[in-house]
Amino acid sequence: MAGTVSPELQYLLDRQAILDIVNRYARGLDRHDDELVASVYHPDALDHHGSFTGGPDEFVAWANALHESEWISHQHHITNHTAEIDGDIAHAESYVIGVLRRKDGMTVDVAGGRYIDRLERRNGEWRIAAREVVVEWACVGDGARALFGIDAFPKGTWDRTDLSYRRPLEVRSDA
Repeated sequence: MAGTVSPELQYLLDRQAILDIVNRYARGLDRHDDELVASVYHPDALDHHGSFTGGPDEFVAWANALHESEWISHQHHITNHTAEIDGDIAHAESYVIGVLRRKDGMTVDVAGGRYIDRLERRNGEWRIAAREVVVEWACVGDGARALFGIDAFPKGTWDRTDLSYRRPLEVRSDA
């Protein structure tokens, strides 16, 4: 039969699409890319993020304002990831480590937790329908004691001028 795939292959395709959503979310959040973050949610999704509970548009505005209020840079690292897929519904658990450098340049906040997601495939596309965020630990580190200087490296930006958006990526030897 043309156009059909085995259940095993479909599972792998679905699993990868779900993981791509979680990774796309982290990238969008760290680049303050509103469109990218919103693209991981269904329009009627709800996200419960500590003191915030709301839909995708409200979440994007809240998250960016929060990050801009205290920090000069941040990264959300996705580590362990599982997904249980049952037809067009999936439940995923993604471990996250967040590292945020405060505006004082001397303090780094580090936290570990999990994204607990219900995803739904609608019109052939997986997106988050519900998210609960669990934070299991948090601590403060000394950001002044760097192992090496970072001045020689490109600086990340919170917009589409960030190096990660450059296509094609080219490295100049005179840079």
